[in-house]
Amino acid sequence: MVRKLSFWGLSISVWLAGMALLGGMFGWNLAWFKDWQWLAEQTGWRFWLSQWLFRALLCLPLVLGLLVLLHPLWLGRRVLAATKADLVVAAAPNAETLSRRRFMLEAGLLGGLVGYSSVIEPFNPEIVELELPIANLPSRFEGFKIVQLSDLHVCAYTPATDVARAVSLINQLDADIVAITGDFVDQHAKFADDATVPLRQLQAREGIFSVLGNHDYYTGDIDRMIWAIKRADLGLLINQHTIIRRGADRLNLVGLDDPKHDDGDGWSHSSIDPARAFAKLRASDPCITLLHNPIFAPSVVKAYGPQLILAGHTHGGQIWVPILTESVVRSRDHFVAGRYQLANSQIYVNRGWGFTGPPLRFAKRPEISVVRLTRGQESALRD
Repeated sequence: MVRKLSFWGLSISVWLAGMALLGGMFGWNLAWFKDWQWLAEQTGWRFWLSQWLFRALLCLPLVLGLLVLLHPLWLGRRVLAATKADLVVAAAPNAETLSRRRFMLEAGLLGGLVGYSSVIEPFNPEIVELELPIANLPSRFEGFKIVQLSDLHVCAYTPATDVARAVSLINQLDADIVAITGDFVDQHAKFADDATVPLRQLQAREGIFSVLGNHDYYTGDIDRMIWAIKRADLGLLINQHTIIRRGADRLNLVGLDDPKHDDGDGWSHSSIDPARAFAKLRASDPCITLLHNPIFAPSVVKAYGPQLILAGHTHGGQIWVPILTESVVRSRDHFVAGRYQLANSQIYVNRGWGFTGPPLRFAKRPEISVVRLTRGQESALRD
């Protein structure tokens, strides 16, 4: 009986160790890796080699953690060295058997899945094109094209080289404006130049516009972030609006500060000020709003009713797990990814470009959104 209790106790401990390993990789946000300046400074073949080696090393503990979660009983019994006196434990009806061939097969499958999520999907961005009808869109803005980039999260493993790749793709899209919806860096202000300098090359007829995200605040040096963004001439809007004019026609563009950068359950009322941002706008003009975290979108829609809100923050969940990803992200941020209808407003949530936590993406490719405005009544979008 004591042996059996020891067996189960060790198995549970091994399972908890696997949970702690995976939880640590996600929950601790891998800050010690993201701070590696030398990794971010590699270019050319050195960049690809260092990134692949780094990600391969990162895959090993992740695969081990998944195997521990899948087979705690088998691993527990292997650790608890069996003697002839322990055969009753080994023969326990609930004890799991695992052949070496099965172990290698599962390890290979998990390694391949993690490898794909680390070195293939993150470098395979998707350009999502969609038309959004705006009821009161002036004729001169028919076909107005907004290209959205979000959540760069520049750090050691999303360096300036990767931002330049996004810029190259965007410059082929013939944008009227480019909207950047926050999280330029992951959590270190020292990467501010790496995030913003490549963005100076962005091309758009009516300009580049941006807002801040919660991770820009997490750096602890928001003044440096703001300075870098403004120096790159990225049209930073902090509770401000601008008006895009084509002849006598006008399109309002509002940029809101991040409402949740205190990382708590409440709003950062000290920073977000929609009353100031929407002040003195003509109600007859259509309004496009840039907002990093979509959790605040219902409040904005209820109070001000902009025709369109462009947001980011969620990464679409970043790693798709059936049912779990959608429910977790929706419970936390209200919206997951893609377009939604809320009253007479439309909301589009971009999946982002970089990572939060481990540099992994599965079934949630990096995204550049191309939103084309059209005249007409709002269509029925998904709730």
